[in-house]
Amino acid sequence: METINQIFTWLSEHEAGFSALAALVVIIGVTLSPLGAGLRSLLSRNGKTNSSTLGTPSDANQSSENGVADNSSPLSDTDKPSIAVLPFVNMSDDKSQEYFADGMTEDIITGLSFDSRLSVTARNSTFAYKGQSPDIRTVGKELGVRYVLEGSIRPINDRLRITVQLIDTDSGNHIWADKIDRPTAEIFDIMDAVVDDLVTALCSNLGVAESNRAKRQRPENLEAWALCVQAEVVVLLQMDTKAIVEARKLAQQASEIEPDYAISWALLSFLVSMDIVYGQSADLDKDSEQAFMLISKALRLAPNDPIVLCYCGFAATFAGKANQGVAYLERSLAINANSSFAQFVYGAALMFDGRSEDCIAHLQMFIARAPKDPYINLAYYYLACGYLSLGRLKEGEQAARNCVKHSPGFPWGHFMLAVTLQGQDREEDVNAQMKIVHELEPTWTYQQVEDVFSHVFKLKPALSELWVKLVRQAWRD
Repeated sequence: METINQIFTWLSEHEAGFSALAALVVIIGVTLSPLGAGLRSLLSRNGKTNSSTLGTPSDANQSSENGVADNSSPLSDTDKPSIAVLPFVNMSDDKSQEYFADGMTEDIITGLSFDSRLSVTARNSTFAYKGQSPDIRTVGKELGVRYVLEGSIRPINDRLRITVQLIDTDSGNHIWADKIDRPTAEIFDIMDAVVDDLVTALCSNLGVAESNRAKRQRPENLEAWALCVQAEVVVLLQMDTKAIVEARKLAQQASEIEPDYAISWALLSFLVSMDIVYGQSADLDKDSEQAFMLISKALRLAPNDPIVLCYCGFAATFAGKANQGVAYLERSLAINANSSFAQFVYGAALMFDGRSEDCIAHLQMFIARAPKDPYINLAYYYLACGYLSLGRLKEGEQAARNCVKHSPGFPWGHFMLAVTLQGQDREEDVNAQMKIVHELEPTWTYQQVEDVFSHVFKLKPALSELWVKLVRQAWRD
């Protein structure tokens, strides 16, 4: 029952957030309409035209870190009203309910992201502000958004009180605020109704966005849903082998509680493939077979859910079928183009599918759009892999150094740096990096690391041969 109550707490906040967005709809509705053309220039910061959200950083904004934008804000499009949803604050004394507030924030972001006319800052970038009380004007500059939505939830007996406020990042002024009380038992029904109202208000012809939103699957059992949220948060915050084990237990519980909840099976496939990526698999073929079995089950249940497709794309890629992973990820991005996680994984999948140039372009875009993303270290890691696949050692070295800078405790970053240095015959530097690798992962063996690269590149023999050679040259016992 405690888990259920936690879920209700989360859900209640969710409704508040959507209710708060109703005010934003008025502003955005005007901005998106033909009559709002004149207003767009006024709403555009300083009246200047920025790069497209999906475009390439301009030469003027290139940084020394692999040619991606050096400014701290993602790329923005002045024709797209931009908004960041900050993590909602849990006002409960029970701090174990934090992940409900996190889940609510994520659902609001995802709901808005279905409308391609909006520029919505990625969840992972806004979560960098969790636990802080930042100046909204600073947030606006760092994330490149015109509006910020923030809120809080407070459980009161069997009801939830949600407060939400919409803020103009240029002035720091409150545009709209609201306070909502709702019975916990009504939350799911009310939440869907509010989302429908938002989509309708944004524009009368956004039937496609509403249809895509309807594709998202909601569990009948709230506890199953909550367990998956917990599993996602565990991996996001820790990203190590211990976290993977803990997350798998949570996702497995969710699948047992509600066998028809597709996201739990997709999440399990993702976590099984994580064992392969982190060199923890005792039997690569067996774990890959299990991953594909889970993928098949998840996609039978929800073939058009963008979250399911994203997890399945990751799993298929690292289970040795990158071409299949690319296909799943492209379907996911077609439904929800603003998912930064899907963009990042897609870039990695392209590299393993032998499309290194495309990999580099996508990962550079990811880094530019989500500079505060917790996965930024992995983006740089796979960017380094992309450069190495093309023999671009200097650029690979810089990407690997950026990976190490963002995550000095990540052993693969140090190993990739060693590989790039070996290609430049810098033996002393290679030895120093491999010493760090062994300190971080004392149980790793040469064969174990070689097997990982051989497995993920098994559909690309030439690349597999190249990476086995690179691993052999750089490895130091």
